[in-house]
Amino acid sequence: MDVFSIAASGMHAAQAQMSAAANNIANENTPGYKTQSVDLVNVAAGGVAVAGIVQNNQPVDPIAEIVKLKQAAIMYDANAMVVTVASQMYGSLLNILDTQNRYADWDNR
Repeated sequence: MDVFSIAASGMHAAQAQMSAAANNIANENTPGYKTQSVDLVNVAAGGVAVAGIVQNNQPVDPIAEIVKLKQAAIMYDANAMVVTVASQMYGSLLNILDTQNRYADWDNR
């Protein structure tokens, strides 16, 4: 996997965690509601995958769910930053290679 795929998998995992936490908060007062959590697994080639959504037999703890939302948001932002930095690095590399090619073309004249 390349860096973009690894970061995208992290962003997808963070989104799944945010959705589960938000769903738990939204259903806090729903009779018989069981909290959900996201089961994540490492991918051998790099990154992370959502293995599934687990139903827990615990009541909703709004404070814990807000903490989960914040953690997932930080994870999402960190992976988005990886995409930004990698894109900048690839752009800089292309600029360097383009500059070298222009000098090589100039020397061949």
